[in-house]
Amino acid sequence: MAANQEFFTEIINNIDDIFGQSQPVSLQANPIFKTEQGKYLADSLADPLIKALTEIANKRPKDPVAYLTNYLQQFMGQRKPITEAIVHSGSSKTSTISTARANSNSKLTSSRFGKNRADIIELDAGSLAEEQDDDDEDSALAVQHLEERDEHGQSMLHFACARSHRRGALYTLIEESRIDITYRDELYRTARDVALQANQPTNATEIDRYVFAQVVLGDVEPLEQLALQGYDHILDVEDESGKSVIDVATERQHEALVAFLNSLRTLEETREELHQMIRDKNMERLKELTAVPNAKWFIRTKNYYGRTALHIAVLKESEEMVQHLVDLCPEALKVTDNLERTVLHYALGTNFCESVSRILIQNGAKRTAKDLKGRQPSYYFINKADILRLQEEEEETR
Repeated sequence: MAANQEFFTEIINNIDDIFGQSQPVSLQANPIFKTEQGKYLADSLADPLIKALTEIANKRPKDPVAYLTNYLQQFMGQRKPITEAIVHSGSSKTSTISTARANSNSKLTSSRFGKNRADIIELDAGSLAEEQDDDDEDSALAVQHLEERDEHGQSMLHFACARSHRRGALYTLIEESRIDITYRDELYRTARDVALQANQPTNATEIDRYVFAQVVLGDVEPLEQLALQGYDHILDVEDESGKSVIDVATERQHEALVAFLNSLRTLEETREELHQMIRDKNMERLKELTAVPNAKWFIRTKNYYGRTALHIAVLKESEEMVQHLVDLCPEALKVTDNLERTVLHYALGTNFCESVSRILIQNGAKRTAKDLKGRQPSYYFINKADILRLQEEEEETR
């Protein structure tokens, strides 16, 4: 702790030397970068941050935070794709892979959230190639989700929602970053939930305003995606004049969207009934509920815990139900929970994993998929505690 304090004191004392120069300087030449911590910062974050802060100091923009955000976004867009990602803590031993896209992101995350130990996530080149051959878009989306959140499931929006901001700032953040408002952390909280728990109702209103903006546009897909992800504040939000999303969609004559919103409550109730039938192991009723044209929607959609019907069937260790759901909707194998765990992560963490895991793997479940902690499904075969806890949660939900 004393070493950390000394290091950051040195940064403060050298602040003019670092940010007071308009011409490019050698990072390693500065005394603060000669310590081990300094070398880590120089290799991972110093280049973009110092350049950005130097420009801000010289140009003095009206909104320095927005300027910094735009600069870093441009920097991120110029980096190379991930080949390897190493997530460091503040331990004395660190390694650097300067060409890795997630290197600076993961280091920034670890320093921001105070991780107590070093976790190494090795993205095997062969595994990445295999996943990309199967589905490049899904692989890219999975990587994006890993980059946007910390290991506890919280995104930058979760942290932003815990503090007050000027009017419109949070809405702008969501618009520009395209962050997913449906992300749930390990306590199953969305960013909106965090805002209300932190006594910041204005932040929750800003998120609702973003939902309304999607309704005004009239496109069904964004709202359907919110519903698929188990987002639970679509129909209950109102604008400043007290109008609901259905009222706004009706006024603007978005007929397809109105039809979807009118059916959403029934869809959610059917989803919850399906999940309950799986918990009760009522196979007959399960088949009735899935004998409909939109059965895939019910199987893929998440509940308020971030779990799908297939996740629950795996936790209940029902081989028959798992086989039935996979046959109807193999796409559900790729859907992850609130911490990016697939159904195969769940299966290998149960006490009777062999038969269910075989079904999943034979139908295309990826053994190389990683959750937010960088763990592949095989990790849970040895360390079952997390999955067994989820089984207990499902028992309590009955």
